[in-house]
Amino acid sequence: MDPTPGRTRPEVAVVGTANLDHTVGVARLPRPGGRVVSEILATAVGGKGVNQAVAAARQGRRVALIACVGDDPAGADVRAVLAAESTLDARGVATVGLPTGTAFVTVGADSANTVVSTPGANGACTADHVHRHGDAIASARVVLVQLGIPPEAVQAALDIARSVDTIVVLDPAPADEVTDDLLRGVAVCTPNETELERLTGIAPDDPEGVARATAALRARGCGAVVATLGAQGAYVLGPAGPGRFVAPVPVAVVDPTGAGDAFAGVLAAGLAVGTPLDDAVGLAVVAGALATRRVGAVAALPTAAEIDAVARNR
Repeated sequence: MDPTPGRTRPEVAVVGTANLDHTVGVARLPRPGGRVVSEILATAVGGKGVNQAVAAARQGRRVALIACVGDDPAGADVRAVLAAESTLDARGVATVGLPTGTAFVTVGADSANTVVSTPGANGACTADHVHRHGDAIASARVVLVQLGIPPEAVQAALDIARSVDTIVVLDPAPADEVTDDLLRGVAVCTPNETELERLTGIAPDDPEGVARATAALRARGCGAVVATLGAQGAYVLGPAGPGRFVAPVPVAVVDPTGAGDAFAGVLAAGLAVGTPLDDAVGLAVVAGALATRRVGAVAALPTAAEIDAVARNR
């Protein structure tokens, strides 16, 4: 498939969600039936698709986003954020007759967080919508997909990518509908610790557990597994050979929301220009750490210059 006339050929295509995030900070996360009071409330544009697209664009990559927003103020806010990124093509973002997706994020004093989301317009990101913008996927070096949109849309993106050997990076969140067939179309899968355990039944509680779980996930069919381990850094298991841990970057964490998206976006940006997997993961670890320094997701996503300044000292 050739790019649509007038559309710049992207290096990274992102297929995923667009949300308005409401974040509250609390001394501790509430238990079932409990109540806590927050003095911190922030509302900002987010959603994994938006976050990851912006993260990749801030590395200087040409990025195309395929997503859906509502015809409401939140949808207008999403479009304004996307328009601020000069290398981000948002022509694949449709406006539909549903409210823009919403996420409610609670962050504890220990930086642990919980997220509850309502799909809204994200549910309208169908296979048909993906196929209408399939030229962006087919012409990109990397397509980055998450699972907050209908499964048939995810499958459509993978089918297009498979047909032209576009590299597929899957952020398996939420990890509820990940089949072996889906994984067989994925070059790199990037679960966090919770998702890794859900996908394999193996708790990554120690180095041996991480190694066993990532090996079990790779055995399900994906080419490589890159597990994000929060304050412990990451673990890379390539298509062949043993895995290795990537050391974390110490930072004073303010809000972990969006750290995984920064990681995924920067990883995809690196792979799109031929950076070897291990090196791309090293930059992604730096990006994930830097993204925790501010409240909110998009506002905290680092630029290539910020990442390079830290990476040079590692």
